[in-house]
Amino acid sequence: MEVDTLSIILLCLIVFFTFLSIREAPNSDVHPLLLTSQSDAAKVRYPGETAVYRSNNSQHGMPLLTTPENGVKTIAQMFQHGLEEGKDCLGSRDINGAYTWQTYRQIFERITNFGSGLIKRTGLTSKSQDKFGIFMKNCPEWVIADLAACHYSLISVALPSIRPRVNDVINQINLTEISIIVVSKDTLQIAFSAAPSCKTLKYIIITESSLTKDQNEKAENLGLTLTTFNDIEKLGSTSKLECVPAEPEDTATIVFTSGTTSGGPKGVELKHSNILANVAGILATIHITQKIKTSDRHLSYLPLAYVFERITVMTLLFSGASIAFYSGKISTVLKDAEEVKPTIFTSTPRILSLFHENILKSLENKWFFKRGFNSKLKSLKKGSLVTNSIWDILVFNQVKAKFGGQVRVIVTASDPIPQTLLDFFRITVGCQVLQSYGLTQCSGAVTINAFYDYYSIDQNGNDSHTGGPLACNEIKLINYEERGYTVEDVPNPRGEICVRGPNVMKGYYNLPDETSRIIDADGWFHTGDIGMILPNGTLKIIDRK
Repeated sequence: MEVDTLSIILLCLIVFFTFLSIREAPNSDVHPLLLTSQSDAAKVRYPGETAVYRSNNSQHGMPLLTTPENGVKTIAQMFQHGLEEGKDCLGSRDINGAYTWQTYRQIFERITNFGSGLIKRTGLTSKSQDKFGIFMKNCPEWVIADLAACHYSLISVALPSIRPRVNDVINQINLTEISIIVVSKDTLQIAFSAAPSCKTLKYIIITESSLTKDQNEKAENLGLTLTTFNDIEKLGSTSKLECVPAEPEDTATIVFTSGTTSGGPKGVELKHSNILANVAGILATIHITQKIKTSDRHLSYLPLAYVFERITVMTLLFSGASIAFYSGKISTVLKDAEEVKPTIFTSTPRILSLFHENILKSLENKWFFKRGFNSKLKSLKKGSLVTNSIWDILVFNQVKAKFGGQVRVIVTASDPIPQTLLDFFRITVGCQVLQSYGLTQCSGAVTINAFYDYYSIDQNGNDSHTGGPLACNEIKLINYEERGYTVEDVPNPRGEICVRGPNVMKGYYNLPDETSRIIDADGWFHTGDIGMILPNGTLKIIDRK
């Protein structure tokens, strides 16, 4: 087998740059001692419980965070904060078209137009607990409708639109007694199917620019008023109403749980103050070198009807960042990312696993990939995420380009994620990958990985933890002896996770007994999840009741 001169030169270059990268390997990205104590434990604890754990940003004796900035007390005020500095706000496109952007000023104009038109057309009354539903995939109109509710002291009801079942939609409409839902072309037929069983439903607002004869006839036969989002905005633009400020303790939205709790999906009432506290907690966890800027961009494809994506969007809007919406299919998310070039990317372990499989299948040189991966993994285990090595130039920048080339943070939620996936995306995309633990009832996140904590294996070699508490809440474990989990377990205490703080929900809508069962007299929300507190003060999810 002959080896040509070019191959020899290339091999020598690889050896040379590999030597340089080893010789000049950087120190840990953060001092290791900062990762050994990631929460503040109370000095005392009660029998059958662990100590209460808090974020180092809101240690015992300090107040828990309630707002991202003094004077910002409602979601409307939070949006106004972003409006002051932000430029491009919301972006969208058709499947094959280019992204078009609307500025913060344009979006605010649409918010007030829609809110005014909605009240004029339907008779909803501000400050009276009046509600309307949002039932569609992520799009600018989803956010505009939601923020219109916030600016006019109405309540939005988020109806899950991913593989929706008619019976679930019927139950959700009947539970909340809404008379209006905002839909898209994709969800209109399901709304029509649910309508005969929903006595309160009177209006359907569709995001299409015009209505077909068939749609009008179907609505008329069902006794419904069908109109377009554009028509509501036009009505509002000609009869503008002043915004009606909400109070921090007013209900902002009703979000349905995924159904993993006993009794199936429940409507979770979240107050303005709940949402603001969670946004404050998230922002406080962000390392000073990674603060969100107005130049940041996010690609929104996880359902806005669930609180994880909703809180992500709220956090970015407060910061004046830009949010683009996917073109409607998970299979095309990475194509959307190539166009949007997001800097902040949210996902779930299931979706990241799908991306992982597709990336591995697309590799042209698996030997190069493996060598480069192992080289960067050694640095990662030492606390250093290398992003400018010869391997990045030869291999990993191609993977990074699939996500748009500019991602600096990936945040995951939903389920625990294997350490192998965390390693894979940190190495190939060259960014921070943070795992969070959260619940709808807690307005989103409860704990989240610290930035630069790359190798979160516990002392037994088990997979990753979910970080320490956010600065807006505190956590503890209590015995769950029915399954053998106790706070006296060694080497680490185990038990049911309980959460307390201003991000914990107002309650389950119209289910006072269920609310009092799950939130005790001291304000602790009993999650039903089983966790373990690791020696560095982080939480690991291990089971569910």
